[in-house]
Amino acid sequence: MQFIESLTDRTPLFPSDAGAGAVAECFAQRPGSCAFPVTGADGTVTGLVERAAVARAAGDGETHKRVGALMRRAPLMLDRAMTAREALDLVLAHIDRPEAFLVMDGDECVGVCTLPALVQAVLAPDEDTARDAEFDQAVAEEVQRLYGALEAECRLQLQGLMAMADRLERQPLGPDALAQVYSIRATGEALQRLAGDTNDLMRSRQGRLELTLKPQSLRALIDRVQSRWVARAEDNGVSLLISYDGDPDLSALIDAERLTQVFDSLVDNALRYTRRGSIEVGLRARVDEGKVRLEGRVRDTGADLATKMAEAFVADAENGEGLSLPLSLARGVLKSMSGALRAETNAGQGATMLFQLVVDAAEAPAQDTEERPASGAAHVLVVDDNATNRMVAEALCEMFDCTSETAEDGVEAVEAARTGRFDIILMDIKMPRMDGIAAARAIRSLEGPEAMTPIVALTANVDPEDARSYLAAGMCCVVEKPIKPDRLLQAINIALAETQAGAEDGGQIAAA
Repeated sequence: MQFIESLTDRTPLFPSDAGAGAVAECFAQRPGSCAFPVTGADGTVTGLVERAAVARAAGDGETHKRVGALMRRAPLMLDRAMTAREALDLVLAHIDRPEAFLVMDGDECVGVCTLPALVQAVLAPDEDTARDAEFDQAVAEEVQRLYGALEAECRLQLQGLMAMADRLERQPLGPDALAQVYSIRATGEALQRLAGDTNDLMRSRQGRLELTLKPQSLRALIDRVQSRWVARAEDNGVSLLISYDGDPDLSALIDAERLTQVFDSLVDNALRYTRRGSIEVGLRARVDEGKVRLEGRVRDTGADLATKMAEAFVADAENGEGLSLPLSLARGVLKSMSGALRAETNAGQGATMLFQLVVDAAEAPAQDTEERPASGAAHVLVVDDNATNRMVAEALCEMFDCTSETAEDGVEAVEAARTGRFDIILMDIKMPRMDGIAAARAIRSLEGPEAMTPIVALTANVDPEDARSYLAAGMCCVVEKPIKPDRLLQAINIALAETQAGAEDGGQIAAA
């Protein structure tokens, strides 16, 4: 059991009137330090100045700028006697989830500790404890929990990046600037896929990957694979050849998203090693006594590296160490579907990845009734103290053909709600001055119809007990951050439907 005192960087303290140049010199002499405590006139610690903030000031020529203007005020302070696990729980639960925090001995600052140091300490138990199977399971669960928290934070930031790209695309940009925006969008989408794939890989290895079985047209599934990859293959100078061998009207009971994910992973892997020639993607389906036997194939004409990767896959079929993320993910997903993945080296160049699945036959799926926003559906008040979160919510409202205004805290939200201009309020929970729960209660206590304006909670805290407190405060439903567009649209529809039940034209975002 490690205590945070043993993980602490015992740094010097700087007064708030110290110049950024002097602090930058100290950082240069201490390459392992990421932040220094800052003290006020009375000698008490009042803030934390981080290396990045000082570097920016020095880079801008502001070496005489006082660190008091650069520091993060009211930093998280934890007692030196806390264990690494206790400290990690508090850091992850903190509203800002700080990268660095202060370690205290009463009123005295011992030094600075970092989030990576805590994670490493928690995930690196001593040799004797690691032999215990029960502890190993606890570590695996801790890894999943930590990764889940980090993945959610990454997705939230990426969502802000994508919302910014959306807005930039609608500006009058020249061809070069627009090409750069497209590049930003492509990078963001790739990072979103990477975060999701990595999380799915971890879940598959723990046997916790969830499947949603629905009737799916097999012909439509392979067509979807083609539409997803044909443009990228062309960009790489590769011909993508798609084939389907089976009854064109055949449907099967499968998780279409997961099976598409398998094809995506195999095609992605093939494109990594194929710079010319072709990639063949095929799906063969045969019905046998109510069961459908599926055989998938992705064949590339890549260089020797692809052949070596296939040979490594065959040689290490048990644990998959050293394999690329796409191959590891494809195998993990197939295993969760009771399928198997194998590799063959081609007679000429490249390799072929093959898989087999046996699934139930199904009736043709009913046509999906996709929920779509109606034009000018609702006027929305977005309440959040984080500018990026406000921008994401506004972009989604615009996508739903809704108009929106913003407020930065609960006090502004209550004043805006008094006007009665809004059909619905999207309310963050943790905000300065007045939090979302207090704001919801204040709005419900207003006089007039504005008191009944539906309020949807937007929060990363979706624990059942927390959700009950939001509903008790007068909110009608909860949407988890990072916000998923379909979930937000569903929540808006539910909120408006409950408020305006029975009205023939109450402004609800309608299903198409």
